[in-house]
This record gives sequence, C-alpha cells and structure tokens, in this order.
Amino acid sequence: MVDAPDTWQAWLEDADGKRTPIRGSCSLGRAESNQVTLADDTVSRRHAMIHAQGEWEYWLVDFGSRNGSYVNGQRIAQPTRLYDRATVTIGRFQYVFRQVDSSALTPATPLTSDETLLNVRWANCWLLVADIINSTRLVTELPTDTLPWVTGRWLAQCKEIIEMHGGRINQFLGDGFFAFWHDHERRGSDICKAHEALRSLQAEGTPAFRFVTHLGSVMLGGVSVGEEERMSGPEVHFVFRMEKLAGSLGEARLISEAARKRLPRELQVRDAGRHPLHGFEGQFQFYAA
Repeated sequence: MVDAPDTWQAWLEDADGKRTPIRGSCSLGRAESNQVTLADDTVSRRHAMIHAQGEWEYWLVDFGSRNGSYVNGQRIAQPTRLYDRATVTIGRFQYVFRQVDSSALTPATPLTSDETLLNVRWANCWLLVADIINSTRLVTELPTDTLPWVTGRWLAQCKEIIEMHGGRINQFLGDGFFAFWHDHERRGSDICKAHEALRSLQAEGTPAFRFVTHLGSVMLGGVSVGEEERMSGPEVHFVFRMEKLAGSLGEARLISEAARKRLPRELQVRDAGRHPLHGFEGQFQFYAA
C-alpha cells in the first residue's frame, strides 16, 4: 500500500500529476536500478540524485552527466538546494519538486513513514571535509558546458571512493562535501586507503581540491530524514575550521593530531605546525599528508 501524498515530506510531480516520494537519497538515471528511472538515451545511466540532509534540506547533485541537470531552467554546476515548487529537468523529463513546510512541524506532529526517531548518542567518527580550490576561478576558466561535467564527475568519483572504503557522504556543500566513518579498531586502514585514492584523484589536477581529516566524538541522532543521521557537536565544527586552515596554509591534505595517532604509519606525513582555530581555545597540532 502506497502512503498518501499528504504524509510525505517531499516528492517529485510530473506533468501528468504522478507523484514520486523522495525517501532519503533518491537516484535518477537511465539504469533500472535508480529510484527514478528515466528511459531516454540523452540521460546517463547514473545521472543525478536528490540527497536529503540537514534541517529538512534536499539537494540535487549531478554526477557529471553529459547533458546536465537543470533547476528552474538553469544547468547546475554544483550541488544545488531545492525549494518547494522548483522545476527539475533531466533530458526530456521535467518534474516539480514539492516539500512540506517544515515550519508546520511541531514536537506534537506524529512521525511519518519517512522519518525515524533516533536515540541521541555520542560516537567516535572519522570526519572528512573536501572542497574545490578556487571554484569561482573555474567558472571563468572552463566553458559553460564543461564546468558542470568536471564538478559533477569529481563528486561522483569522490562518492565512490568514500563508499568503497566504508564511509558515507553526510552533506553536499555546494563545491564540496562532508563525509564520515563510524570508528572501529581497524578503521584507520580504511581511511588510509581512502586518502591514497583521493590523493590520486588530486594528481589529475582538474578540479584542484583539498581535503582534511579528523577523528572525534560527535553527537548522532534526533530525527533523521531518509538515510542520514543528524550529526553535530564541537568536533564537527573543528573539522570545518580545519578546512579553512588548510586553505590559508596552502595545504592540499591536512590531518589532525587525533587522526594521525590512529592512522597507519605507512601514510607519510610531515609536521604542519601548531595553529589556532576560530572558536576554539589554544593551539592544535596538524600534519600534512
């Protein structure tokens, strides 16, 4: 039995009024394995996805498709947040994105089938933030039709690397992303392999990007929408501050002291010095990989 539309948090509506609910990460493409299958040769097999994240946010992410994804008639060159009644066009297919007004949700509002009440808990997690370097310069350097392919292909490759080594992307951030791994005894080896793969991707040069890695205790839980748990706490802020520091230092790969202690010794690093981070007291030791 299909849920009534008025119980959904978000959905896609086509020109005929057919509604498709968005549950967590909703993939779109020509392959039948997608949640939304688009049977058209102008559509890539794994064309794009709508990713639920944050406070009831939904983002459209194109994975470097040749013919692109469009929001309100404009081809997107990076992950783009969707708002209620936005039009999403892929190939000959056009949908209207619909979303329930989150301000109408109160603590007394019953959970729908798309929501899960999670126990709030603390857990050690590996945190990684990646960001394209000088993304605004890319806009002027690359042809208009090339930029979306370059950035989308990069996101698809990074996502594959993260997931291949046991992690998940929790948030897409315009020209970057925030990923995490639940910690366990042998997790350092997975992080090391992900580092090497991302480093090889950096060597390709386009787009140039940096990434930073931290290990800390984060708060998980609350209400999740779809697949991703809400993640918060000082260590999350810490890794985002690290990414800003890496940019100011001109470092392509930065590792916190906590992460360095758990990473295998075969991952070669050098001392990047002690530095303050905005919003945190004192100075912290960092390493460049």
